[in-house]
Amino acid sequence: MMSSHSEQGEENSRGFSFDDELKSLDGENLYKLVQNLIRKNPEVHRLVLEWFKEKAEASSVAEEVATLNDELLMEYWEKAEYIISEFNEYGGGPEDEEAEAYEWLNEISELIEAGNISSDAKLEFFDCAFVEYDKENSGFDDALKDIFFAMCETKEEWEYLVAKLAKRPSDWRKKLIMRIQKNYLCNETAYLDMRMENLHYGMDYWDLVEFYLNKGDLQKGLETAEEGILKGEGRLTELFQFLFEHFAEERDTANIERIVRVALIRESEEKVMLDRLFEYYKTEGNYEKAKEAQLKAYEIMRYGNYYAEYTKLKAFLRDADWKLIEPKIFNEIKEKDICDYLRICLDKSMKEAVLHTILNPPEYQWGMKNKFDKFAAKLEEDFPEKIIEYYWQNAYRNIPRGDRKTYRIAAGYLAKVKHIYINMLKDESRWEKRFSDLKVEFKNRPAFLDEVREL
Repeated sequence: MMSSHSEQGEENSRGFSFDDELKSLDGENLYKLVQNLIRKNPEVHRLVLEWFKEKAEASSVAEEVATLNDELLMEYWEKAEYIISEFNEYGGGPEDEEAEAYEWLNEISELIEAGNISSDAKLEFFDCAFVEYDKENSGFDDALKDIFFAMCETKEEWEYLVAKLAKRPSDWRKKLIMRIQKNYLCNETAYLDMRMENLHYGMDYWDLVEFYLNKGDLQKGLETAEEGILKGEGRLTELFQFLFEHFAEERDTANIERIVRVALIRESEEKVMLDRLFEYYKTEGNYEKAKEAQLKAYEIMRYGNYYAEYTKLKAFLRDADWKLIEPKIFNEIKEKDICDYLRICLDKSMKEAVLHTILNPPEYQWGMKNKFDKFAAKLEEDFPEKIIEYYWQNAYRNIPRGDRKTYRIAAGYLAKVKHIYINMLKDESRWEKRFSDLKVEFKNRPAFLDEVREL
């Protein structure tokens, strides 16, 4: 009986074949099936479109591919738009949703890269996407802007994008429009009209300088740069560099000195310009002027690599000049940057001064203690006992009220203590005694004992 039931079950199971049923569906029923699936799960619509696209690409049917790309463009945007709209409303959102939105935007980017999107679909996309882009609160603005620029190919498309950007004018959007007029529409008149009305920052002037230089109009470029270093706000780096390099090539000392004075008056690029002036005079063989520029560059330093500046001065100045000013510079660097001061001390073989400083760090040099380890390492051979105490104290202060992170730091210092005791002082017994006492003192800190178990 069991055998009979089993055979009957096998016959019944063979009565329905999924593949056979699908193959047997006529066009009308197949259409009903797909529509039913789409109603129940809208994701099916996208999957079907992608299937048709793969099929069309395999058949090299260009017109059909373009139509499918248009459909997929809006399908992908609908997925991204839902998330971006929420982010605009709340000023952000969950990271997983952000990642999902970027995935859909990336799908759009890949469609653009592959080409074959109709101009009508692009303009429709602009209409839809600018609804969210104009809200400027989602955090996706840069990604959308990149898509807009990648999507445009024809004059009509670029002009449509310009019109969209111009509806909500801002400094940033004006820059985008000028970029389009200059680089993509090649409308010099429109670019210049807008640019001349928007010369505020140094980079605005530099943008115009580059425009003139690309046209081969050096004189206009120089005039614009000159105006920019006098009137421009913010970053003036490129303007000063351009003018200096031009005048240096012309060996025009008077104009070089003039623009350096402008930099000093405007307190912009002062150090860089004085460094350039020093190199210029040095190349010209004018020692006194080079010395003056170099000392001025040091004097206006507000922060930076004082050690490198000290070394540079020492290398260039004549012995008599260096002996005269070195003590003052040395003491000033001690106040400005203790680590650069210690580097200089090591160069001068002032090891005891270095030792005294790292064992008694000045209070005003906050946050420097952990930067003294590299100096301690250089003093191990000369002052092993003192450096042991330096490392020991740094280890100890990381144990009470500590955690795994501070215990690992302590273990690192203790390893250095062990190295000096055993390899330099040849006194393993002192290490064993001291380390054993430390473990007894902190016997109730199993995490600490675990971190130092291999010492």
